[in-house]
Amino acid sequence: MYNYQRLKELFEKFLSGNLNALEQHELDHWYAQSEDKTFFEENPQYQQGDIREKLLGNIHKELGIGAGQPSLSRIRGRIIHYGIAASLLVFFLTGLAVYHWYGKIRADDQHQIAAETVMPARDQALIRLADGQVVDLDRLKPGTILRVGNYNVIKNQDGQVEYVAANSNSCQAVMNQVETPKGGTINLKLPDGTEVTLNAGSTLRFSQDLVSQEIRKVELVGEGLFHVAKLMENGHKKRFIVHTVEQEVEVLGTIFNVQAYAGEMLTKTALVEGSVVVKCQRGARTVKLKPGFQAIWDSNKKAFDVEPFDNTTQLDWIHGDFVFENESLKTVLDKVSRWYNVEIKYEKSYPDVTFYGSVSRKNSLADVLELLKKTSNITFRVTMNSQGEKILIVE
Repeated sequence: MYNYQRLKELFEKFLSGNLNALEQHELDHWYAQSEDKTFFEENPQYQQGDIREKLLGNIHKELGIGAGQPSLSRIRGRIIHYGIAASLLVFFLTGLAVYHWYGKIRADDQHQIAAETVMPARDQALIRLADGQVVDLDRLKPGTILRVGNYNVIKNQDGQVEYVAANSNSCQAVMNQVETPKGGTINLKLPDGTEVTLNAGSTLRFSQDLVSQEIRKVELVGEGLFHVAKLMENGHKKRFIVHTVEQEVEVLGTIFNVQAYAGEMLTKTALVEGSVVVKCQRGARTVKLKPGFQAIWDSNKKAFDVEPFDNTTQLDWIHGDFVFENESLKTVLDKVSRWYNVEIKYEKSYPDVTFYGSVSRKNSLADVLELLKKTSNITFRVTMNSQGEKILIVE
């Protein structure tokens, strides 16, 4: 399914006359093929007759169809039966080449415009249940109450998604999986009162019966900041464990950040407040942390390093910034990819360069790329394919 927020941006630019050539082709291509009725049901202002006529006129022009054939269904039929979807893409690429050849749009301007239109991450996530049910939290309006398993899920005015026990006699342990896509973040309040902020491209899995569990357990892939609620049982604090692929973090009540993205060599646990014990999943290696220190597990060396960390750098995503301190190009681009939902295309081996500096995560992709250009000889281009997927090409 196409990103609705992206479509709304394209339609608004279309109505104001501010679409560039790349964006116009993207909107035309989606409109020619899509049969997504939900988008227009939620946004009827974009389904008015004059808007349809203008879009159809653009599509007719691109496909070489006469003005006497206005039927969108007939256009889609041609695309399906004669492969005109591929022709659209060829026309799109050829069109850009023609613009470039005649100097109507300079390549550098086109890329810069594209980079400026790539917006940062925002609140969006999915809840995936064991029975296959999927809840799109992005579509919940503030104040909405939604029944999920044994709990009501409420989206507060500040965007936080909170689990509140419903009046139910059921004791069933319903598994929930909350997923943030690339370009998305979410702040959660779990059934036991623990607050978790998930970074872009992360997944948190937990059972709704956290409160009744003897040991509260959750599973994390990606990055999350945990503020664990203190629960007592028989005079003792109930333990809380975060499982990742390489390690587990055990706490009683504290604030800490875990970074454990799939495919990355290092898993980092940074303790802000309280006390945690970090254990290797395979083996007996254990580290107890004090506030201000982080445990870094190297999956190649099979060893922990413990070192102090700077809140400004390690928790930059919570504070709304990118802070680069001696960061490799690959590490920087991985962060950029997740935050701006862009795929990275770099066919060479990564050069041995490091980056320093800071820039707000609220800025567009163009501002981050400008910072990287200033500290290296690397250049970037941003392209977009026919599905609206953005690709950052590193040169």
